[in-house]
Amino acid sequence: MSVEFRVLGRIEVRACGTSVALGSLKQRLLLATLLLNPGRTVPIRRLVRVLWGDEPPMSAVANLRTYANRLRQVLPDGARRLAGKQAGYELLLQPGELDLHLFTERADAGRTALACGDHAAAVRHLGEALSACRGAVLEDLTDCEALAASIAQVEELRLTVVEDHLDARLGLGEHREVITPLREFAAEHPLRERPRAHLMTALYRSGDLAGALSVYADYRRVIADRLGLEPSPDLVKLHQSVLDRDPGLTAVVTARTSLHAPRELPARCRSFTGRDAEVARLQAVLACNEPAVAVVHGPCGAGKSALALEVAHRAAPVFPDGQLYIDLRHETRVAHRLLRHLGVADVPHAVDETAALLRSRLADRAVLVVLDGATDPAPLRDLLPATGPCAVLITSRSPLLLDGARHVRIGPLSDVDGLELLTRLAPVAASEPAAAARIARYCHGIPLALHIAGAILAHRPGRSASWLADRLASDRRRLSELSFGGESVRAACATAFGAVTDPLAATAFRFLGRSDTCDAATAALALGTGLLETEAALDQLVDLGLAEWGDGDTYRLPGLMRLFAAELGPPRCRTTASSLRRHA
Repeated sequence: MSVEFRVLGRIEVRACGTSVALGSLKQRLLLATLLLNPGRTVPIRRLVRVLWGDEPPMSAVANLRTYANRLRQVLPDGARRLAGKQAGYELLLQPGELDLHLFTERADAGRTALACGDHAAAVRHLGEALSACRGAVLEDLTDCEALAASIAQVEELRLTVVEDHLDARLGLGEHREVITPLREFAAEHPLRERPRAHLMTALYRSGDLAGALSVYADYRRVIADRLGLEPSPDLVKLHQSVLDRDPGLTAVVTARTSLHAPRELPARCRSFTGRDAEVARLQAVLACNEPAVAVVHGPCGAGKSALALEVAHRAAPVFPDGQLYIDLRHETRVAHRLLRHLGVADVPHAVDETAALLRSRLADRAVLVVLDGATDPAPLRDLLPATGPCAVLITSRSPLLLDGARHVRIGPLSDVDGLELLTRLAPVAASEPAAAARIARYCHGIPLALHIAGAILAHRPGRSASWLADRLASDRRRLSELSFGGESVRAACATAFGAVTDPLAATAFRFLGRSDTCDAATAALALGTGLLETEAALDQLVDLGLAEWGDGDTYRLPGLMRLFAAELGPPRCRTTASSLRRHA
């Protein structure tokens, strides 16, 4: 069983990609303390202090045992993992299960490379470390005073790695690209001097002398007001070098400064939920430091684009030479656009010359290319890199025949993740857990439907979750209800169904809409067609994300797609599905 323990962000445990309900606050505090001390026995007295502070109840030790037993019940293989000893408790972990382990391992490799002057390797390793971070360390448990010191220690390491990563990017000559992240980081941590020094250097190298001097003046004022201190001698020396326009400030800039490093990724989905197994698989593919191609495919509304952008943003630090994004539904001359965005002014017209030039430009660059909404693999083959650390991430409704591509299929969200997404979008739903669970169930785990339901609740404050659940209860009305702000589940289903080119597949789709599940032989008998051609038509529906395989050799339509198929009306069949079931 695949198990992940996470402390770089909210505390979380996932088993086979599904979030584990950890229970009460004290159970989460107990688990967090053990995860911050991996491989060590944590004394009972320390655990008691974490859970109850300086005034524990008389029954504290007994209560601690209760919380430990409850954790054993919810953690995967908890009876073996959570070891109780005479002196305390220890959590047993396997290599790779704790995100903090991955973070420190990659961070150490990156800092070693940085110390050796290998900025490219440092950017790669430190970027991999930062991709494991979902936020501040244990950001949901920061109110616990007893954990404050441990959290602060790990958080300081995380912030240092951010600074090291920006330092390495400066070493590669990316002074213009790091100005914005440096400004944001300095604003979040106004008393940290190192990002101010990096920002001064980046602005100076970009030709903004006044901006560099302004950063120094602002920092000097801040620490004087808050701490009564002056900047360190190193920062004073840097300030003087800027005033003197010291050519040594640009000495470390290498030939990499001539490279165009675009940052084109659209904003990630802030309500992104779940998909941890898929995210991990895609990150592993993209981090292999060789030409990598990953294809995310699945039914309409499943959140393929949101998943791709989430992975792309997390992996962005690993691709310092740029991240390119193209929506294939609105772009035909893809290779031309990629070359223009890589800084090529004179793009050849011939297709083969364009493809050759693109491969040459990507050969030695760590660039991530995201191609959203692919339908035909043929024009994509000329876009794939042949050598180097480049990667291509593609979304499509169906699998694509591309040499060496790794495919990741996504389906509906789990019940737990679907409910979490709904409550993130509409916090009011949390006050009616039973009604919220009904809404999530009626949305069948499809993120598009859940986003629409969440928007309805969020923008109609006078309506309750029970009201919406009752509206969605009717199969006949559900697709009509799942429409808001220009988004519609019915319209998405219609667009997906429009991709069906085989008339028999379209007829089989209508037939499946009137049966729970059936095999190819049953469908062939009902439609009056041959078994092989019926099976091929049903497989086409599966490939397009319209249908899915059931138990054995059967086929079925997922919940919302089945409602859409029913609206299309019955197909012309020799035999009805109900009579077939009676004669079975």
